[in-house]
Amino acid sequence: MTSVLTRWLAAPDRRATPAAEPPAGAGAGLLLTGVVAGLGAAAAGLVIFAAVIGLAWIVEPAIGGSVLGPGRLSVQAWLVGHGADVVAGDVLVAITPMGLSALLAICCWCAACWAGRRTQVHDLAQLARVLGGLVIAYTAVGLGLVLIGATSGAEIGFGSAVPGIVALSGVAGACGLLRTAGHGRLLHDLVPFPSRAVLSGAGAGALALAAAGVGTVGISVAVDRAGFATLTESLAPTWSAGLGLFVLSVLLLPNAALYAVAVLLGPGFAVGAGTTVSAFGVTLGLVPGLPLNAALPDGAAVPLGALLGLVVPLLCGLAVGVVVARRLDDEVTALRAAGWAVAAGMLLALGIGLAQWLAGGSLGEDGLATIGASPMATAVVAAGMLALPAGLSAAVLRRRHLSRRR
Repeated sequence: MTSVLTRWLAAPDRRATPAAEPPAGAGAGLLLTGVVAGLGAAAAGLVIFAAVIGLAWIVEPAIGGSVLGPGRLSVQAWLVGHGADVVAGDVLVAITPMGLSALLAICCWCAACWAGRRTQVHDLAQLARVLGGLVIAYTAVGLGLVLIGATSGAEIGFGSAVPGIVALSGVAGACGLLRTAGHGRLLHDLVPFPSRAVLSGAGAGALALAAAGVGTVGISVAVDRAGFATLTESLAPTWSAGLGLFVLSVLLLPNAALYAVAVLLGPGFAVGAGTTVSAFGVTLGLVPGLPLNAALPDGAAVPLGALLGLVVPLLCGLAVGVVVARRLDDEVTALRAAGWAVAAGMLLALGIGLAQWLAGGSLGEDGLATIGASPMATAVVAAGMLALPAGLSAAVLRRRHLSRRR
């Protein structure tokens, strides 16, 4: 297993040497390799979920009921990780634990890396054939799992499952193929702007904001350790239940970190109709009894840390500008550097809005019908707080660089 992962992950970032003419039947072979990769990616995700849920069922047989229960729960978890809506009884579960999605994306990425190394494609047309086979096979498995996961007590939203399955396998598979097949630089050569600098700046800002979001959640939970312990003991009186609660909290941590980023930016987020948390106001109501909710403020007063946290996006914007300026060619002027840094900040803001949309959702149709941050408001505020500092820092750094060259 270790050697297989090593071969997947140790792929060179180089262009494959083009062959004079592809051999006969190469198109079918590429498609078949993609199909095998798609089946493997889907099976890997199912096996991981089945192992975790099966272990929980062995320890607590009440989980899942009969022996078929853990299998159905594994299928439903796989579908929920792709954004599928599940109706259990009269409760609509329409929120995606981003930890599940990340795990499934890693499975698709690893399978695509294997396919890229095996096929050694040398142009984007052949790469598209492999990716097409991967997505088709992965989606076919997903359609079958929609039928398997539906039971008398649960219904799976077909219209919500299919787009997520196609999008996750397509994006993760494309990234893995481009990386491993040696075409990572080809996309940069095709676009008429310094994409390396822009994407590097946006990526650096995204990592900084993600770290700030996770840190904010951790500090907030640490401040209310007593509340966290009380919720954990009430929901998980045994060690096995505590382990399951810990796994659930880890899967929901990316969602909580994204909500924390929304607070750092200002607009904040909602936990149903009765609770909203932002840097400018707090409204408290009834919330689910999850340990992560101990990170919510205890009173209606705005925490001082939330106001001080408004500085974090500005610092992230400055970091975006620094990375962009250092990645540009030497002859780029300060004004152009500022423009590309602003573009990187706008791209990051767009990504933040998309991430907030994916992390939000609802639990039921009453008090918890709206959970998460507003994607539009968060993206608009992020554009201003990230793009302007990014442009300023890039211009200053580029001007200093040009003056030293003179």
